[in-house]
Amino acid sequence: MKDFLSIKLRRSHLLVSAIVLSIIVLLFLVLCLSPYPELKYYRSRSYGLVINDRNGVTLRVVPADDGVKREWASLGDIPAGALRVFIRAEDRRFYFHPGLDPIAVAGSALRNLRAGRIVSGGSTITMQLARLIRPRGPGLGGKAAEAWDALRLEARLSKKAILELWLNGIPFGSNIEGLPAMARNRFGQPVTQLDDTRAALLAAVPRRPGLYDPALNPEAAVRAALFLSHRLKLGLDQAVLEAAAREASPDADGYRGTEPYLQRRLQSTSSPRSPFYAPHFTERLASDLRSGGNSTIHSVRSTLDLDLQSYAEELLQNELAMLTNNRVSNGAILAIDNETGAVRVYAGSRSWFDDGSSGKIDGIRVLNQPGSCLKPFLYAMALDTGFSPAEILPDIPQVFGGSEAYIPSNFNRRFNGPVRLRVALASSLNIPAVYTLERLGVRPFEEFLVGLGFDSVAAAMGSHGTGLALGNAEVSLEELVRGFAVFPRLGVPVELQFIEGNHSNSNTTQVMSPYAAWVISDILSDRGSRFVAFGPAPVLSTSFPSMFKTGTANQFQHIWALGASARFTVGVWMGNFSGETVVGRTGSSIPARIAAELLAAMEQSSGGGGFGESLGGPVPAEAGEIEICALSGMAATPYCAGTLREWIRIKETAGSRGKQEPCSWHQAGELIYPPEYQAWLTERFRAGNTGQRGAAGYIRLPAPGSVFYIDPSLPEDAQALRVETVGFGINGVVYVDDTLQGSLNTAGVFPLTLRRGQHRLVVEDESGGSATVDFEVR
Repeated sequence: MKDFLSIKLRRSHLLVSAIVLSIIVLLFLVLCLSPYPELKYYRSRSYGLVINDRNGVTLRVVPADDGVKREWASLGDIPAGALRVFIRAEDRRFYFHPGLDPIAVAGSALRNLRAGRIVSGGSTITMQLARLIRPRGPGLGGKAAEAWDALRLEARLSKKAILELWLNGIPFGSNIEGLPAMARNRFGQPVTQLDDTRAALLAAVPRRPGLYDPALNPEAAVRAALFLSHRLKLGLDQAVLEAAAREASPDADGYRGTEPYLQRRLQSTSSPRSPFYAPHFTERLASDLRSGGNSTIHSVRSTLDLDLQSYAEELLQNELAMLTNNRVSNGAILAIDNETGAVRVYAGSRSWFDDGSSGKIDGIRVLNQPGSCLKPFLYAMALDTGFSPAEILPDIPQVFGGSEAYIPSNFNRRFNGPVRLRVALASSLNIPAVYTLERLGVRPFEEFLVGLGFDSVAAAMGSHGTGLALGNAEVSLEELVRGFAVFPRLGVPVELQFIEGNHSNSNTTQVMSPYAAWVISDILSDRGSRFVAFGPAPVLSTSFPSMFKTGTANQFQHIWALGASARFTVGVWMGNFSGETVVGRTGSSIPARIAAELLAAMEQSSGGGGFGESLGGPVPAEAGEIEICALSGMAATPYCAGTLREWIRIKETAGSRGKQEPCSWHQAGELIYPPEYQAWLTERFRAGNTGQRGAAGYIRLPAPGSVFYIDPSLPEDAQALRVETVGFGINGVVYVDDTLQGSLNTAGVFPLTLRRGQHRLVVEDESGGSATVDFEVR
């Protein structure tokens, strides 16, 4: 009987245990599986985006989508001391209860009973999080619902996840949620640097934000922190707490870092507690991340260098301050690392806050006419199409085009006669550039620019004409900088990178040959060749190998400079977003000075190493140095009066000669120019001749079928067309529509007054020579 009762008792115990276990399992399943959409919504809510520079200095904290100052920090980023303070202040048995703490509830009930009112709620951290996720009503019913949600949280999440969600969502008042955001907004530091003293000051705030916030009431905050220190036995010093509370005061906003440019430049609009540095850069990066669906990224280390950024902004501000009377109100600067494409400086305007000058417009992406800044790409294409840097290009009066005649001139209104390609580019001469483009073709050059990354040119394909050589296209500073970096990269393009370590420039596509890229780099760093137009140009002289190209739009409304070393490329634009013409010719030496000084600062900050010490790297294998005639560009002979060394492509390629022909201009005791230089020689009293004796005369200008336009802003009698001939005698005469106009001068030139209509031009001389050209004036 005894055994029977024992067996029966054991079965009863097992049954009870099974029932209890079933109830527990069922309860657990209910807690885990019951609908809780609020939790899913809470975990997916928006957090601010912290954008740091490459050295960890915060540039900007973009608020959450709802406008709340709310940052995310993982539990591992919060110092152990700060965690200990907050856990002990709110729920010291957090790791040992299932969401409800019976001891805390009993103690709270006893304290409320003694006080005769509610002075303590006994809520655990889990219950507080439950209340944040789904606020409940007051009273016993609300508390019960809150306790149920706490149990559900404990069943679904780990203690670490619960603590992490709670710390990142604690309401501190003042539109601030979460310990990370509160640490930055009160102490100007990321939560990773929060010590026990400041943690104690912040731990008391959620109980009564209006009273214990150290920024609003430092005395009360210190008293609350001292009380907490005594209760938790933290041993904090009152004087230290008071000093920390003073840091939280709005009047104590200051930067404690050591960066020299930051210390000089700090403004009330940007501080460590409300950082707002490089606004155009951070705006673009935040927009790209959000539009790309990267909502889970809460902090990013960008490529920007704030020290260099601040220095660049200072340079721009100083230069613009001296140009107020010239109606130059704005500017933009972009600087990148050549090897990776990492953006180091990104200043989109003079000031984000200057609404009068449209400061919020990003000048790095705005399209403007670049002036001569496209010439390096034109000549790079020419080098890959058979030209050599010794190629002779005519810098004499020219008429280009057909349906609309185009008569370019150099910026100094001078003509230099025959010039080598090297000199034409280094001195940025206009007529040789248009001459080169007419030989290469506008469409092929458009396609070449598109291959370099000029999307703006692709959008306007077919609309440019030969003026494209002088920058009549509208391009962005970003496109120019990215394109200019191709030269020190020996023909391989680069994509801009905005996030440090996210360097995906594995592109090895050659958009131009290493030879062409190297020669262009060599030309644009050749101080002697630029002397023709710019003289010694001390602005462009640096202590390290560097190359520069400047540009001015035809109405002087935009001035540009591009500069590069082996490691970095810099681009500067100055002008007005409204497109107003500047007052006076300020010249592109101003942005060039900014580019040169910024390049020097970047070189100094790089500390050596990088993409190479010499600009363009070693001499390409296909380049060979030969002695050429300084005048004709051909291989030097004993008759040549002046010679120099030049790098030509020694490996024969499609369209190239592979070698330089001997100079045919210098002959025994005689200098013979090509016939098109006859007028230039005579008008400038130059030595030499064109060897045209006995040759048939022809009309060099105007070209057959040209169409010219009368300028309505000038008197018609003051507008003339240059008629230039070759090979006629000194008594040559000019007829227009069978009416005698006059005689050629000794240079074979005649200024013809413009008259609207279709015209036939005839030139004759005493020897019977004759030539005819039809043209139109509108």
